[in-house]
Amino acid sequence: MKVEDFELPEDRLYLKNHVWVKPHGDRIRIGITELGQSLSKEIVHIDLPDVGDVIPKDDLLIAYETIKAVSQISLPFECSVVDVNDRLWDDPNLINSDPYKICMVEVSGDYRESGLMTAEDACAYYGELIEKERERYAGY
Repeated sequence: MKVEDFELPEDRLYLKNHVWVKPHGDRIRIGITELGQSLSKEIVHIDLPDVGDVIPKDDLLIAYETIKAVSQISLPFECSVVDVNDRLWDDPNLINSDPYKICMVEVSGDYRESGLMTAEDACAYYGELIEKERERYAGY
């Protein structure tokens, strides 16, 4: 599915903070949407969790800094970190060219009950955000 020119694959679930999660059995791969990438150009630093870290629901999992802002990724469920994309330590800007794996987590409980959006719901949500931004800057 697409919202504007941004692809939102239907095999993933989405959070409102431009993060996607892709289930793999009892594990979930974490990445950033194409729209989120376009907003996060020039990532200069990233803080990743360590393998084995247990991250409580809604707690900080990942933080990354762009030339404009600091962004944080938290998940609406408890999880344990089982894999991290170590290449991001040396080159955090890889998120913009290869966003398909920041880390992988094992979930405690049922993540489907945590308010994640389908691709269809995410398209509607992000589409509204884009429209509001267009209206906001229409006079500039």
